[in-house]
Amino acid sequence: MCILWVAHDTVQPQGALMFVQSPQAFADFVRSHRVRSGMTQQDLGSLAGMSRRWVQEVESGKLVPSLEATLSVATAFGYELHLEPMPSASHLDTLFDELS
Repeated sequence: MCILWVAHDTVQPQGALMFVQSPQAFADFVRSHRVRSGMTQQDLGSLAGMSRRWVQEVESGKLVPSLEATLSVATAFGYELHLEPMPSASHLDTLFDELS
C-alpha cells in the first residue's frame, strides 16, 4: 500500500498527485515541498502544530511521524491523504489472484 497525496493548493497544479512509498520519501517530500513553498522549518512547524525541531527531525529521517502528524503536514501543505493499493508486482501475482 502506498500513500497518495492529492494537491489542493496554489503551489501544485490542481489535482497533482504525489506518491509517498517510504518514510525516507516522506522526509524528502516534506523538505523539498517546504523549500519550494518558501517556508522555514518554523513556519511549517507552526502550521502543522509541531515544533521546528520536529520538522528538522522528520526532514532528516530521524523521526517517522505518526499518522496524525502526517495528516497535519498534509493539511499544512494543502494536501489530502488517500490510500490506494499498489499495482501487482508481476503478472503472475495477478494470475494467482484470479485463481483464488
